[in-house]
Amino acid sequence: MSNVKDMNEEHRLLSERLHALNPAELHAFDLQLTLMRTAFESYKRETVFKPCPSFLIGLDDDQMRNVFRLPPVTTFISIFDQLSDLQVLLLNWLLTRDTFKLNMVSVESVLSLVKHQLSVPSPNFAFEINYNQIRNERFNDLSENGHYKTFYAYHGTRLDNLHSILHIGFLGHMNKLSLFGSGTYFSVEPSVSLHYSPFATVWPNSLLGKRLSCLLLCEVIDHPDHVKCAIENGTSTNQERRIVSDTQAGAVPEKYVVVTSNELVRVKYILIYSEPNELMQ
Repeated sequence: MSNVKDMNEEHRLLSERLHALNPAELHAFDLQLTLMRTAFESYKRETVFKPCPSFLIGLDDDQMRNVFRLPPVTTFISIFDQLSDLQVLLLNWLLTRDTFKLNMVSVESVLSLVKHQLSVPSPNFAFEINYNQIRNERFNDLSENGHYKTFYAYHGTRLDNLHSILHIGFLGHMNKLSLFGSGTYFSVEPSVSLHYSPFATVWPNSLLGKRLSCLLLCEVIDHPDHVKCAIENGTSTNQERRIVSDTQAGAVPEKYVVVTSNELVRVKYILIYSEPNELMQ
């Protein structure tokens, strides 16, 4: 009986949460669901489908596909009684993540944060990530309470990486074999990072489109030992800022940033490029 009561409560809570969402919040919810489903469908599922809620562990592929077989998020209220218990648990899990919150913001406000020289196509959507107090304090501690300045840099990545990056961070996503040394690669030019953000087909009922590409705008703590990039004046000390210890090709090129400690980076904005589907008409 207790399980029945628990599920009744899960249904009640989900109904309340869905009714409370405004259109912008529905798009942010859609993005979280889209990223999680894309991670599940990835050939790299074992590494990118993390975190995975406990109630999904042990399900086979067909059972998992049934859980993710959902209509558009705008219809969840009208078809509420048709949702399975596992679907209710999944949607509640996504809506109650307390480590961060996604907010839809204007594309222009995000692109204006970094001056760039090269033209870049305008994204279709932009989302800001607001972290909880614990994650904010941890990031502030790493900057030694402002001793090291922060700056913005872009990062291009496959869409299936983003679920785990959002929840866990860049840990496990390091590009260890790149030409200019081990680390995670960023750029101050969005057009450079876009080359590393291929389009991916997503579930057909997403409000965001049928094929998406993501560009991340990240906050980087400028720690000289772990952040390698070209800086303005050309002293020998500053030249050392461009060298990663295991580089195969010399100094980090202009416009690139290599971070050798992923704790010094967090995603602050997600820019989404979209190919429209029928739901966007």
